[in-house]
Amino acid sequence: MTETPPFAATCSLPEVPNGSFRELTTERPLDPAELIGHGTLVELVCAGGFQVQGQPELRCWQGQWTPSLLPECLPEPCELPALRGGRYLGGYRTGLTISPGSSVEYACDEPHLRQWPPSPLRCRMGRLQPAPPTCLPPPQTPSAAGSGLGAASPGPPSGGDAVPRRATSPPPSDRPCSAPERLHNALAFRSSSPSRSEEEDGEEDSRGLLQFPHGTEVVFRCIDSAGGGERSTWKLLCEDGSWLGRPEKCEDGAQQLSVPKEERRNRSCVFRNTEPNLEAFQGDRRITDDTLHFPPGSELVFRCKDIGKYSLVGSVRRRCVYGDWDGVKPSCFGLSQENDYALEKPPTILFRPHVMPVAQSNDGKLVVYPGAILHLECLWLRKYGTPKWEVSHKSRKYAEGWTTEPGRDSQLEYRLSIYHAKKDDSGRYTCITPMGHKHSVDIVVSPVHCRPLPSVSGLSVSTATTRMGTKVVFSCDEGQRLRGSQQAMCLPSGNWSAPPPICQVAECHDITGASDGLVVVKAEQRAVGSRAHFSCPLGYALRGQASVECLDTGQWSGSLPRCEEVVCSALPPPENGYVEGERGTQYRGGQQMQFACRPDHMMLGAGVLECLDNDRWSGTIPKCVPACQYPSVRDGARILSRVNYFYRINETVSFECPEGFQLRGSPMIQCVAKGRWSAAVPRCQPFAPSTSSSHERRLRRHHRRWPLATPVAAHWHL
Repeated sequence: MTETPPFAATCSLPEVPNGSFRELTTERPLDPAELIGHGTLVELVCAGGFQVQGQPELRCWQGQWTPSLLPECLPEPCELPALRGGRYLGGYRTGLTISPGSSVEYACDEPHLRQWPPSPLRCRMGRLQPAPPTCLPPPQTPSAAGSGLGAASPGPPSGGDAVPRRATSPPPSDRPCSAPERLHNALAFRSSSPSRSEEEDGEEDSRGLLQFPHGTEVVFRCIDSAGGGERSTWKLLCEDGSWLGRPEKCEDGAQQLSVPKEERRNRSCVFRNTEPNLEAFQGDRRITDDTLHFPPGSELVFRCKDIGKYSLVGSVRRRCVYGDWDGVKPSCFGLSQENDYALEKPPTILFRPHVMPVAQSNDGKLVVYPGAILHLECLWLRKYGTPKWEVSHKSRKYAEGWTTEPGRDSQLEYRLSIYHAKKDDSGRYTCITPMGHKHSVDIVVSPVHCRPLPSVSGLSVSTATTRMGTKVVFSCDEGQRLRGSQQAMCLPSGNWSAPPPICQVAECHDITGASDGLVVVKAEQRAVGSRAHFSCPLGYALRGQASVECLDTGQWSGSLPRCEEVVCSALPPPENGYVEGERGTQYRGGQQMQFACRPDHMMLGAGVLECLDNDRWSGTIPKCVPACQYPSVRDGARILSRVNYFYRINETVSFECPEGFQLRGSPMIQCVAKGRWSAAVPRCQPFAPSTSSSHERRLRRHHRRWPLATPVAAHWHL
């Protein structure tokens, strides 16, 4: 609950004709002379036949009631019920309402049906008098009644008011509903009269049980036991004897009270931006996020997105206190224009300014610059009467009447005009319809100006005007780009909607011209964020960054690198080897040295080395070691072991012949010192050659089956 500050002032209950107050959380009726303590929530309850106009809940806060606009109890209008076999005249239809004291006519569709009660009907205390309209069939003949074919038609009783009899059993499509289940921490109301409880609207049946007619809507509302947090509402609809809708759960405020007060003092508050047509502000910042957390002490300000088309119900300002928002959750309800100009809705007010600007403040006021011509258009269908304007002050008389301007609707717009507005015109302007519904706009006439925008290097503004409503568009000099908001508006608070932006250099200087002739620069663009890449010609190494970026300061992220000549000293040839090609004493970067070995030697290592950017060779000098070359086979002999171009000392090679041939020579030879084979390569000969022709045929068959072996390149590393 909200902490009561020391010496907090109490509040006296306001006098509201045809209404009384009760404490919201306990539903306890309050005595008119009772003093209400600081932080207490009370609710206005209207007498039967009257309804609440305005916000029924009030909070006593430091001796003042919030909101300051007090509710009223006005006579209830009458809702036109469904009329079977008939229709309403004068543009009325089922579901519409007529104002208290007004009348409506109806007619039956068939000639044989008769009206009861006779037309017209008058609205008194929320009910059509003398009774709801009906279209009755003609009375049955005595023979039909005597035969039991049907009951006599209802008609006016002799002597007394004409009241139709109630059918003993309603048709299946119109069955009433029993009372809905009571829910903990919830109050229930008829939707058409949120000030009366369900017991006042229900009717008892023959058994004394509470019944609700078909089509009745019951609104449930959660009670906030903590005294001012979020509240949920939902509806149930009586449809043919059953309630349609899903009841919600009301959280018990005692759960919140069970948390220690000191702990709740430092709790943040959650704001959920779910109400349609409601705008929330923190300072001058409009809240657009769906869900936000605010620290303790934060204050939010609320208004409807268009204060002339919507009416705000709830607190305009709410502060985060003990982990919850104080006050009453605000919501915006559409007025007549949003409801097809329904007669039972408060009127929409349109604003048509000329000469000087007007703007909506964050707390829901209309701020008007002095000298403005402002037309307030109250929207009401002219055929149903003429509305009237009420002004909270009497500084001067204002012209009002149905608009006659070309392009305006003289059958809809009832105008009040303020010519050349001045400070004394500030006040509340209220349009009241013939049905008693009203909507007000608070006008503040003030010469609001914002501070002159500071001078920013390279920044240009579209106008030097600082008057409220002025929109300034920013731009930067050529070669620069805008960083920040592209425009700002002077708000009714006297602040700009955004700080002035800054202008940043859009591109960097041409870096290609800074080259010394050796550095190769590749920069296709100079815009912010682009890169320049550097390289050097053959024989030179890059000293510095290989690339730089154009920063938003207009500078490159690094300096231009340099190219230095690369020199590697010549390497000596390997033992038992030599350097191929022309041999120099020095080699430049990128140049190569190629090595080779003497016959009967093989190379271990890389045969080609390159001079690198670090003035070093890409590898060490290779070695040339003694080795035997690949033994060329003859006459169909096949090598059984691995075939290489070179064989190291002590390696052996084995041979074999195909079927039908015999090996002539050593079946295995070995690589010995100085790269010599230990024996000659053997040959394959047939076992018993008969003729040379048969021998040649065997050789051909042998070569088809056993192709000559191909040596495999060998490479050894040290």
